[in-house]
Amino acid sequence: MAKRLSEACSSRGYARPVIWLAAFALLAVLAAGARADVAGGTAAFKDGNWGVALAELKAPAAAGDAAAQYWMGRLYEKGLGVAKSDQQAFDWLVRAAEQGHADAARIVGAFYQTGKAAPKSFARAATWYARAAKGGNAKAMRNLATLYLDGKGVSIDLARAIGLFEQAAAKGNAKAMRNLGYIYYFGEGVRPDQQRAAEYFAAATKAGSGRARLDLGRLYYRGHGVARDLARAASLFREAALGGHPRAQLFLGLMLARGKGVRRDRKSAFYWLTLAAAEERETADPHLEDLERSLGPAEVAAVRRRARAFRPR
Repeated sequence: MAKRLSEACSSRGYARPVIWLAAFALLAVLAAGARADVAGGTAAFKDGNWGVALAELKAPAAAGDAAAQYWMGRLYEKGLGVAKSDQQAFDWLVRAAEQGHADAARIVGAFYQTGKAAPKSFARAATWYARAAKGGNAKAMRNLATLYLDGKGVSIDLARAIGLFEQAAAKGNAKAMRNLGYIYYFGEGVRPDQQRAAEYFAAATKAGSGRARLDLGRLYYRGHGVARDLARAASLFREAALGGHPRAQLFLGLMLARGKGVRRDRKSAFYWLTLAAAEERETADPHLEDLERSLGPAEVAAVRRRARAFRPR
């Protein structure tokens, strides 16, 4: 049948169907090539090959591919393989977001919230976060929830905020879990529930939040929502302290100095309190002075050298 159609068209001097078929085939090849470029550029970005990523993504981004535009925006936002440019990052991300790219919409919202490369506007930030949240973006859900919680760009709506935090938490967002922990601990828009707060802090800890380890450690230290367990509190403070959290370093240092939940260890206490003093000086300094008097000059010097070499895990 295809042969008869071709012959009939040719006999009448019409070669257009053949030309159209060839054009469609060419377009399919070009589209496949563009998809390959985007896939290659995305892989290069994730592997840290910024120059390759730029070379692969530039053409499909210019041709209108939303994913390529998103990754181009990320390159310019971070200055990876290109000169850092918030404005070019914003322009690429807006183009991607307008085509429905959820994470691009989330970052555009963050640009408006901070006033980076765009006029600062919580209302516009909320609009873009809402678009991203509708697309299933958990980070945008959490960001939008904080705006409803604080009444920035939108009217305060605690029920809406809690609902968004819960949606984000269900998708594994550790920050949203931590937000819910505080909401239930302090009873913001809900009845106070320390046990539920502990469950959210525990979930956030499991999801990798260092700050949630600090929060959960406090609950174990006080026996709020969980059975009091000083050893467990010290363990959680240690994990958070190794991650570089000054308040956790302070609490761990104090527990070591007093022998609460752990074996008393003045040298380790001095170490953690020295680290904590960078941001918790008012509380840490009096204890450091007492500990320094109990240690020899050589021990103090060695601990301070060790503290200067500290790098968060």
